Amino acid sequence: MDSLESDDQLTIINRSTEHRISKKLIRRIPYFDRMLSHDLLESKENKVKLDFDEQTFKIILNWIEMDLMLIKMDNVINLCNMADYFGINDDLMKDCATYFHGKFHISNLPVIIPQVTSISKLINSRVLNTFICRHFLKIVKPAFWLDFPFETIDYICKLDLMIDSEIKVFDAIMEWVMKWDHYSKRSHLKVLLNSVRWCHMESKHLTKVKENVLIKYEGFEPICSPRDVDCDCIFNRTKQEYFIVIEKLMDTDLRIKVLDSNFLPAIDQVIQLDISMPLHVVHDEHISDISFDSGRKMIRIDWKQNKYRLLDYKAYVSHHFEIARCFESRFVTTNYQDTKNLSDCQTIQGSSLLEANGKFVLFHIKDGFVAYWLDPKLGNINPKVLDYEQYFDSTILGENIYIITENSEFMTFKIGQEGELKIIDFGQLDQQLWFDKSFLTSSQVGNEIFLVDKSTKNIFRFNRLNEEWDPIGLLINYDYSKTEGQKKPSELLTFTTAFLSIDSIRPCLKRKLDSMN
Repeated sequence: MDSLESDDQLTIINRSTEHRISKKLIRRIPYFDRMLSHDLLESKENKVKLDFDEQTFKIILNWIEMDLMLIKMDNVINLCNMADYFGINDDLMKDCATYFHGKFHISNLPVIIPQVTSISKLINSRVLNTFICRHFLKIVKPAFWLDFPFETIDYICKLDLMIDSEIKVFDAIMEWVMKWDHYSKRSHLKVLLNSVRWCHMESKHLTKVKENVLIKYEGFEPICSPRDVDCDCIFNRTKQEYFIVIEKLMDTDLRIKVLDSNFLPAIDQVIQLDISMPLHVVHDEHISDISFDSGRKMIRIDWKQNKYRLLDYKAYVSHHFEIARCFESRFVTTNYQDTKNLSDCQTIQGSSLLEANGKFVLFHIKDGFVAYWLDPKLGNINPKVLDYEQYFDSTILGENIYIITENSEFMTFKIGQEGELKIIDFGQLDQQLWFDKSFLTSSQVGNEIFLVDKSTKNIFRFNRLNEEWDPIGLLINYDYSKTEGQKKPSELLTFTTAFLSIDSIRPCLKRKLDSMN
């Protein structure tokens, strides 16, 4: 009897834990059915050794016995890995994907990071790192950042974060160390500070670091310094902002050009429309989201497949809610501010959803009232805001929103100072500029405002010292596939700036390199 019972049982040793289960039940999993159906050593010995997360493996065994499974963020990726390895039907994979994309929240990072690897299913480390790097300045908000364990903070700070300055990483580390139980966190300070790429930090910020009381007390010295050529900080995280030029071609094709800070071309690619592209917030590492048209449109680009999906204002706002849901906190409320009736804005109306420095700003003008919502929620954006015609272009830089009106007036709205609206004279520029033929954008890294004339393709830069616009160049195209030197006509859809990770645009860079060889 004991022998018969033994023959009907399979012993599974997963890491250091032993499980005994009926062969009839375990055959419901294709992996074990194939193993027991063949003359394999495991089948003869009724024993198999595995190496999976034990907690998740128990969920699989319980599911086999009771036809019930609870999917949670702390097991969803491991479940997908096991489902793939064991050949379990695709329904479980689909359920895991639906749950993950529908329930993902930034507070889940401490349980998600340990589950991902370079080959994990559902989401791998490259995809997760791309998300973290893109949204770092939202992640470091106190509502989440301060509660993360050291391991999560250490993991994040080592990545190629999309930042305009290395001081942002230092400030985030210090905020985590100094808040709440800071005495226990101080033991991790020196390790975390080694994640700062000191040789890429501006000298003025390095001076600020050295004057920090805790840094002095700990006696910390940066392992490298600006212009240090022998350090290990190969990649400069502050060099990931690019100028983006998008042109309309035949039918729905677009040509996208990526220029570096010196306006030198890095990418010149034709992309095709694909309205079936999913709009997951956590997406493939080769995908980038670029907002343009004063925060009223967004284009999602798959650099690997040369595909794009274009969102109008309503669709972009809807997508914003999905992003905001991943970062929302019951401890953080929307900061709302408006001004009294301003005669200078009586004829101006419209709205825009701007993003900079980890913040979303909904900016709105109507009947002389100017208002903004910092990190707006669903209740802040109603259909009436979206229906108004747009009579201004806008961009955000630091604590200022810059506006150009249809009357060629250039204004600034100071965030945090109610009622302050300053009008800057265009000078001679207004005589040659048409409102509906221009693009206004800003560089977060360069701390500059740019204006492009859509018809002439002239580029102007705003000099904030003398409050004047300086011409800096002309955007031109040449198509050398035809007569050499012949200009190729095209319609300029937008000129803007965006942070792009090297991983996302790597396929384009590789194609460019291959074409040169």
